[in-house]
Amino acid sequence: MVRLVSLLLLLLSTTAFSETNVNQQLLERIAKSKQQLMSIEKQINQQSLSYQKQINQALNDVKALREKASAIQRVADEQILSVEQLSQRVEKWRAQDNYQKLLLQSYFEQNSTPIGQFTNANGEVVISENVFNTLQNQLVDALVPRWQPSKVVDESGEIAHFNVLEMGPISLAYNQERALGGLVEQHINQAIPSLVKGVYSDSEVAQLAQLNQTGLGTVMFDPTLGNASKLQNKQQGIIEHIKKGGVWALPILFFGALSFVVAMIKAIQLLKLPSIKSDLTARLSSTDELRGAEHQLVEIAKNYPVSNQRDDQLVAFLMKYRYQVENYLGVVATSAAIAPLLGLLGTVSGMINTFMMMNTFGTGDAATVSGGISEALVTTELGLIVAIPSLILSALLSRKAKSHNAKLEANAIQLSKYEF
Repeated sequence: MVRLVSLLLLLLSTTAFSETNVNQQLLERIAKSKQQLMSIEKQINQQSLSYQKQINQALNDVKALREKASAIQRVADEQILSVEQLSQRVEKWRAQDNYQKLLLQSYFEQNSTPIGQFTNANGEVVISENVFNTLQNQLVDALVPRWQPSKVVDESGEIAHFNVLEMGPISLAYNQERALGGLVEQHINQAIPSLVKGVYSDSEVAQLAQLNQTGLGTVMFDPTLGNASKLQNKQQGIIEHIKKGGVWALPILFFGALSFVVAMIKAIQLLKLPSIKSDLTARLSSTDELRGAEHQLVEIAKNYPVSNQRDDQLVAFLMKYRYQVENYLGVVATSAAIAPLLGLLGTVSGMINTFMMMNTFGTGDAATVSGGISEALVTTELGLIVAIPSLILSALLSRKAKSHNAKLEANAIQLSKYEF
């Protein structure tokens, strides 16, 4: 028994010792593993920092290479752009050279200068010192006024030979055989210039003849360069101005004349009416003579006693008298309303004609569309000219008629209760 107990104690002590050793070994292994883990983490961190530095260096290198590539590309683009600009500049120079050659050729042709001495084998004008010398000589000659024979259309519309003196933009012409002369103007779309009509008198033509013969004389010229004569020729009378309004000007003038005639007749009628005073009943006992509508109102009041019958007779007379006074006043007001509408109708018609002309002949020539524009504007002008005075006359006449009728009605009310 004792042996058995001893044996058990021995086993228990052996087991406890074994467990202690195992635990100690495990703790040692865990500590060793932690050290290895810390070492590996430190190594990984060091490698990460190294790799990060390498990546940053690579990114910086890429950025520098990109900037260098952009600079190279920019230089290449600038070189290409410079070539394009030079090409455009060369094209402009060529166009300018061609324009100068064409301008010189046109100038020589207009001045009847032989152009063969200034051209090459291909017929192109060569700008050289000879060309500039010729131009200089011609300009010097142009600065000195000289009489040159030329064809001019005279005042009768015939083409005749005149001696023409050009002084800048001003041209004078004189025909010694016919003793005719004056200012010369060049019209658009007219190859031969013509004399300006109605400007030079006989004394001024004599001065022009003296200038032609002796080189000394006093001449008159137009500082407006023909604009004054154009304005003088454009002046027109009332009839010509109305004719520009076309067919729609006729009804506008008709309503204008009708309104004026009716307004004058009604004005005379209203002015001839006897004045109405407010004290009619007070004047019945006096010796004042009553005239016109007041006299008729008194007669009605005398013939009928104070009753509804007297009132009816007075009202009937007032209505009839009002109609006589205000009759035809509506014609003036109607004319004032219709005239601008007719003007608007003429405006629409004129614009339609204008667009038809523009569609047919285009917009290059203003004379082809001026007729429709004149019709559009003149009819509107005539409509307003008729409407404004008609409206004023209608207001004045209506006010006069209403005032007269109102005073007469007030007197009629007094008579309706008056005992004779």
